[in-house]
Amino acid sequence: LDNEVAQLEGDALLDRQVLDLVSRDLSGGVPQIADVAQQLCLSARTLQRRLADGGHSFRSLVDEARRRLATRMLGATAYSLSEVAFMTGFADQSAFTRAFKRWEGQTPRSYRVGTRA
Repeated sequence: LDNEVAQLEGDALLDRQVLDLVSRDLSGGVPQIADVAQQLCLSARTLQRRLADGGHSFRSLVDEARRRLATRMLGATAYSLSEVAFMTGFADQSAFTRAFKRWEGQTPRSYRVGTRA
């Protein structure tokens, strides 16, 4: 049981570290797994394997980092939608809008209006 608890804590720590690194680098584009792995002193394959052991993928954590940053920016700032799209690593506003609708079930504009009401 102690080993299982330690494994779960390790998985959560790794997830948090990956989220932090990805979030920090999003405005420069979506970081590659090899770059994040290098910052964690791991090979890309080891990072993939350890994330999978915890039930996650690098892509899912990138999406989560983007979602968190987007909802925070839309709720608390006056950035334009295209600026939010850029800061979350999207090439254009339409790609951002599609992803946001997938995450939140509504458009970024609707989300912004709802959080300010």
